[in-house]
Amino acid sequence: MAEEIEKVIAGLNFGDRIDVMWYDASEATGVPPKDAVETYVHSTGFFIGTKGRKRKHLVFAKEIIDAGSAYHYNAILFIMIDRILIIQHDALDPKLKRRLKKFVRESIHELNEKDGWFYAKRFKKRIMRVAGSNPREKRPKKTQAERIHQLEIRIAILEEQLKTRQFLEKIIWVLLATSLGKIVLDVLAALR
Repeated sequence: MAEEIEKVIAGLNFGDRIDVMWYDASEATGVPPKDAVETYVHSTGFFIGTKGRKRKHLVFAKEIIDAGSAYHYNAILFIMIDRILIIQHDALDPKLKRRLKKFVRESIHELNEKDGWFYAKRFKKRIMRVAGSNPREKRPKKTQAERIHQLEIRIAILEEQLKTRQFLEKIIWVLLATSLGKIVLDVLAALR
């Protein structure tokens, strides 16, 4: 069986869409193991290579995001694989395939994250900038004129909000007065 798996893997090309049926620890099922400690798993993704010298792993990308700037991978020991089905040869868009292949070539030796995600360094920096969590990145200081301009904009916004609030308060008072006036007139009319 192991020879058949190795033969199938040897025939795979980067970007082939594959289904992998394999055995994993049974802890995910919540069922206490009796004699067996394996759970049969069906995974699907794009073949991106193999890893390991002594203990060979099949590596495939389950998800590819931002045009190949990050991928969610799975690395499965050859001996854990039951069978592999080739769904489609050369399934990736050519441009994405080129970009991802270069990225994988640079990163496959570093794949060891428990969460199974690998990010391009430039993509990681972009995520940090968006999140504002990069302590090394210093924001350029604003000139006094820029700070004054920002304050003037804030003041103008607050003034508009205050005018709107005052206008709404007047409307509310008019409505209350009108309602009260009507009630008073109704009471007076009833007393006559």
